[in-house]
Amino acid sequence: MSGLKAWLLQRISAVYLAGFLIYFLVTMLICVPQSYADWSDWMSSTPMALATTLFFIALLSHAWVGMRDVLLDYVKPFALRLSLLILLAVGLLVMALWVIRILLMGGAAA
Repeated sequence: MSGLKAWLLQRISAVYLAGFLIYFLVTMLICVPQSYADWSDWMSSTPMALATTLFFIALLSHAWVGMRDVLLDYVKPFALRLSLLILLAVGLLVMALWVIRILLMGGAAA
């Protein structure tokens, strides 16, 4: 990924993450779910499910770009840098699979 594309992805994902968190917190302050059923209905509605999915895509891509840039800038030995990048990719992939599992289960038991 080129420097400009990584920079743009980082900025766009940051804006989306901030917007989603503000929306989520304001909604929780205004319309507090009274039961688990209310919470589940709200979270499983199509717009909220889509917004939550996009949130996690933005979060994981934001983490990848940020951590990748730090590793590329500060870890000079090639073998160590490659090992850490692979470890980071595997860790983020595991997190992505966990999120997919939770979203597909409709938020049931983690």
